[in-house]
Amino acid sequence: MLMKLAVLIPDTHFPYHDVKAWKLFKKSLEILNKDNAANGGIHEIVFLGDFADFFAVSSHGTHPQVIPMLVDEVMAIKEEFDWFDETFPDAKKVFIEGNHENRLERYLVQKAPALFGVTETENVLTIRGRPNWKFVPYGPNQSYAICGSYLKARHQPIANNAGLTARRAMTSLVYGHIHRIESGYAVGLDGTQHVAFSVGWLGDKNKDKIFGYVKNHHDWQLGFGIVVVNEKTRHFYHQAIPIMDDYSCAINGKIIKL
Repeated sequence: MLMKLAVLIPDTHFPYHDVKAWKLFKKSLEILNKDNAANGGIHEIVFLGDFADFFAVSSHGTHPQVIPMLVDEVMAIKEEFDWFDETFPDAKKVFIEGNHENRLERYLVQKAPALFGVTETENVLTIRGRPNWKFVPYGPNQSYAICGSYLKARHQPIANNAGLTARRAMTSLVYGHIHRIESGYAVGLDGTQHVAFSVGWLGDKNKDKIFGYVKNHHDWQLGFGIVVVNEKTRHFYHQAIPIMDDYSCAINGKIIKL
């Protein structure tokens, strides 16, 4: 029986990420891949959206003390993509577009419509043309089945809490966007179980000039997720991995630190 391992990358907002959390995450992936080597290592790496921030083209405006260049943001992201390709060449990488990546297309429609389609997100980030990569566009019907399982992934939840999202989705769903770790379950009359959950974020909440002075910054939880899928039954087993204040996490009973 083949059990496939998938890793979930929540909102990271490169290059405005939490540097220590990102280093811990990458170290954790390398350990996971090694520990699961006998079963093929990590099979899928799923970006849940807003991996890029695209602050330079934000429709909300930019802070006068931050003068970003889009090319700098793109280069930082492409360097990370290169790392994933070099470190996990056989793993499938699934890039689910978030509302922040979609900022670029909205900007083009408003400011430079003649360039729309030529400089779309998939091209700018060089996702198209990379082996083993899949791009899932942002939109209301966005959905991707992780490792072919019953668990679907998209960027945004479809309700204001996990329990209601599970009931409305009528399927199991993992999502990003909210920067928190949460989960909710719904069980149908026939006993069918659905779960909706999120796995936190990897951005730097101290960068108020980027993210604004949002009142609920304090509950933005650093973390990521893993999913194990039974290829035969399509059932899945998920786990949110919170990152502690000392930049450590626990996976399969093993404490990982920088």
